[in-house]
Parts: sequence; structure tokens; C-alpha cells
Amino acid sequence: MSLIIKPSSVLKTIIFGFIPILIVLGFITTGYKYVPVEYTVGKCLKDYTNAASYKGRSSKLKTTDFKLEEVDILMCYGSPEALDHNIYGDQVPFDQLWEFGANEPTRIYTNKDIVLGELEVPKGRYSIYAIPGKWNWEVFISKSTDHWGNEITTEVRNQEIGSFKVRPQYNSEFVNELTIRPSQNEIIAEWGKTRIRIPIENIDSGEKTKHLTIISKFFSSL
Repeated sequence: MSLIIKPSSVLKTIIFGFIPILIVLGFITTGYKYVPVEYTVGKCLKDYTNAASYKGRSSKLKTTDFKLEEVDILMCYGSPEALDHNIYGDQVPFDQLWEFGANEPTRIYTNKDIVLGELEVPKGRYSIYAIPGKWNWEVFISKSTDHWGNEITTEVRNQEIGSFKVRPQYNSEFVNELTIRPSQNEIIAEWGKTRIRIPIENIDSGEKTKHLTIISKFFSSL
């Protein structure tokens, strides 16, 4: 008895069998919070397991990825355009929480422990936001990555691991779109005529440096 396979049966198998599996796999692989950080460093995608990702974007999603010795670091952020030349204190009010970008929260991923500013940040995925001031900014790091943009609620703030302060600098060239980029041991954020520099350090190399300094001081005192 020969087995007859009807084309309609094959089509039904594909539609009701393989396609749902592919959809589930797509949700899993783009759901950053469900995948170990080692496998998500290196790409910025919409997290379709997060309801906030279905909202419309008003700005481009940009990727900044770089290596700091043995550390892989990724930043995903919405890059708004300047509406006028007075961005901070106008388009972005002083002394109020700001998402440090647009659309989804600005996210930072690291596959090893690092120091941002003066804050130790364990390996993982985080959001970054700030309170810009005229003379000082306070930058916050939170474990929340599911909220949307400036919806920085009490729940989001309760997941903060800490904060640090940086001084804004004058940028001679006007930068129309928010740009975040690495420069040696710093993360630089530029928008309008303002530049923010965030020191970044590999904790392991920092500890090595500290130990070498202690040893050299000991021998120099002999």
C-alpha cells in the first residue's frame, strides 16, 4: 500500500506546525531578559517578549558595541534629533529624570563586571537614565529593561543598583542626533553642544592595577 501525501496536508503541517515553532523561537531569541547576556551582547533588536517594544518609535534605534580588554559591552539607545539649539534645560528639562535617549530605555549590556563612573556594575543587562543639571548630572543604573522610555516609575527606581555624578562639557561642534560612542576608557554621549564623559573600567584590570600599586609602594619603602 503506497503512502499518498496531499499538497494540502503538507501546507497545513507547515502552517500549524513549523510556523508557530518559528514564532516561539523568534520570541525567545529576541527576548533579551530570557537569554544569557553572553549571547545578546553584539546586537540591538526589539524585544518582542516585552509589550513596550510594540510601541511606535519616534527615533532611530542605534547600536554602540566595543571591547574593553576582555569585556564585551553593548549599548542600545534611541537617537532623538535636536529640535532646537537649547537641548538641555529646554528640550530636555534640567533637574528631571530623563531616559538618556528615546523610545525603549537606553540599555547597557556587559559580559563581565565593570565600573561605570564610580559605580560597580556586575555582569548583566541594565537601563541607564539621568537627571541632567546645569553644572552636574546624576546618572542612574537600573536592572529594569522592560519599561518604556521616560516611564521611570517607582518600580523601575526600586531596581537601581546605584548612581554616580558627571560634569557636562561644552562641545564646539553641534551634534544633531544623540550619539553615544566609546573613546579609550570612556563612554561619550554627545547631543547639541553638550558632551558627557562616563569613565569605564574593567574591574579585573582595576584590581590588578591596585595590587601592583600596593606592591610597588611596599618595595619603594624598603
